Amino acid sequence: MIHVLCLNPAIDKFYEIDGFAAGEDYPGQRPRCINGGKGVNVARVLAQLGEQPTLYAFVGDGAKALEQEMRSLCRCVFFPVVGSCRTTINILDRANDRETVITEAGPAITAANVSQLLIALEEMIAPGDIVVCSGSLIAGAPADLYAQISRLCAQSGAVCVLDCNAKTLSASLDGACYALGKPNERELCALMNAARTQEPEEIAQLARRLMPPYNALLVSMGGAGGVYVTREGAAYSPGAKVNVVSTVGSGDACLAGAVYAMARGYNMEETLRLAMACGAANAQREETGVGKGADVFALKERIAAKALRGGAK
Repeated sequence: MIHVLCLNPAIDKFYEIDGFAAGEDYPGQRPRCINGGKGVNVARVLAQLGEQPTLYAFVGDGAKALEQEMRSLCRCVFFPVVGSCRTTINILDRANDRETVITEAGPAITAANVSQLLIALEEMIAPGDIVVCSGSLIAGAPADLYAQISRLCAQSGAVCVLDCNAKTLSASLDGACYALGKPNERELCALMNAARTQEPEEIAQLARRLMPPYNALLVSMGGAGGVYVTREGAAYSPGAKVNVVSTVGSGDACLAGAVYAMARGYNMEETLRLAMACGAANAQREETGVGKGADVFALKERIAAKALRGGAK
């Protein structure tokens, strides 16, 4: 079974404003509202691929639509918390191929809420399960919560996957081990104090240096494709050339594809091809998600991946 954590879900509001500039007035806007948060995005894509994940989330006021959608897609364990569900503002400027994102902090949780989550996970995780820790920590959560969950997984015979921001990362690695991590190219270079690069061999070498807490790393590079690094080797895929509508959620879709592949024992190249197909399928849509799973698997067949010569440890 796959368990997905979304500790800080959001309502994503999308405004399409060509030529958007700071300091200007834009009256009369009607946003598209989509249920979001990285873990919600991952669970949605897994469900669209045919998986039946379990989603765990702290939900504040105003999250009724999110709860209804996710209950229709997957198993859900929701923990009500005091405060309003956060809103994320996405301003899409198609004229300049630019996206501006404003993310609210959201509600805060208590130690009792944390205990509820850990107890629920301990009761539900079984040997061989995959637990996906995705997104920022909610206010009030201990800084090492993901590390605690990783250790709980190890005790239960499950594996843990991590996709979080740099602020959360340091404490999340303390005494932890993850089957998979998913930085993007910008995040990886910043973490390793390296100059930005999209050269696959250089990305693989940087990922190799970051790997000790991970068994594998998936590094997404937007339109340049992605690199997948394991302890045995590395592979590169240029991805698929598609008509990009919005990149919001594409990294989460990539991660969902890799987790789906992990659950089914795909090899390195096949895992990367499916991850790239999911990211590309998401980018073609206004709403986050990949749509019909059959279309994603058909897209995967058009995507190439090859082993990198310098990828071996």
